[in-house]
Amino acid sequence: MFKHLQTGNALKTVIFFTIIFYLGKILDPYNQGQLSVVLMYFVGILSITFLTGLSGQISLGQGALMAVGGYTCALVVLNLGLNYWQSIIIAVLASLVAGWILGITAARLSGPYLAGTTLVIALAIPSLANRFESVFGGDVGLSVDFGNPPEWLSSAIGEIGYEQWQLFATLPFASIALYLALNLFKSRTGRSWRAVRDHEIAASLTGVNVQRIKIFTFVVASGFAGLAGALYGLRGIVGPSVYPISLSLALLTGAVLGGLRSIGGAFIGAVLVVFLPDLIEAISGSWELAPQISNYLPAMVAGILLILTVVLNPAGVAGGLHQHKSRHK
Repeated sequence: MFKHLQTGNALKTVIFFTIIFYLGKILDPYNQGQLSVVLMYFVGILSITFLTGLSGQISLGQGALMAVGGYTCALVVLNLGLNYWQSIIIAVLASLVAGWILGITAARLSGPYLAGTTLVIALAIPSLANRFESVFGGDVGLSVDFGNPPEWLSSAIGEIGYEQWQLFATLPFASIALYLALNLFKSRTGRSWRAVRDHEIAASLTGVNVQRIKIFTFVVASGFAGLAGALYGLRGIVGPSVYPISLSLALLTGAVLGGLRSIGGAFIGAVLVVFLPDLIEAISGSWELAPQISNYLPAMVAGILLILTVVLNPAGVAGGLHQHKSRHK
């Protein structure tokens, strides 16, 4: 049965890869760049799906874990001369270690105490960057050239622009993340996460080591966040402005809007967070709004949608679609 499950998940991953690759060939450069950001957010939101949706632990600092991956990847490229692919692997490993350290603390905390702790970590990123400016580049950050497309890819599909290369470089890692997430959701580990989320005491009585599960969840979630952060650095700059506190809030917003307990919800949330500002600008472009309003309109709309989702449809878009489908069977 497990082999059958893996085969089904592999097929879903191949379909996902094929569709995104095709879109990468037909979209204009701007939307290619936007789609690459969607994939980066998708991987980042998956970390919240694991941490909050499956195991019930609240984190407001996933942007900080993304920064661990982004800075590690950039520093390895600049100081060790390794290529982009090797650097991402090291970045993920560094993020796993950071998640293990954070997970040990998180296992003793819950609710607002855990949320507050992770928020403080996210807020500390600019201070650390400035304190060790010679290493992290201060407020300006680190400028990184992640290289050009390989010749075999250019020969196969023709000339590749910057945004298209950004998308094609991100896609394999996002696909791997999707495949791992699909398998984790249905695995024994995933069931243990849900048991801890629903009732810690009951889970403990059935033999689940709650503290170990919480730590492992943080490790896995940090690995996904670190991967997202390393991919985010593909845009050429790694610095405090790339991983602000608003990034953590955007990831959490996307997770809630799309559906906290769904992989499909993570992707829907990523699409909403990335493309919603463009959609709002297109709709409100003819309204002649004052700059004080138009500049903050996307955030206001996102906030309203977030409140409506929490009040009216806590399961998010993906959960709502699933419930609608179930009622019409």
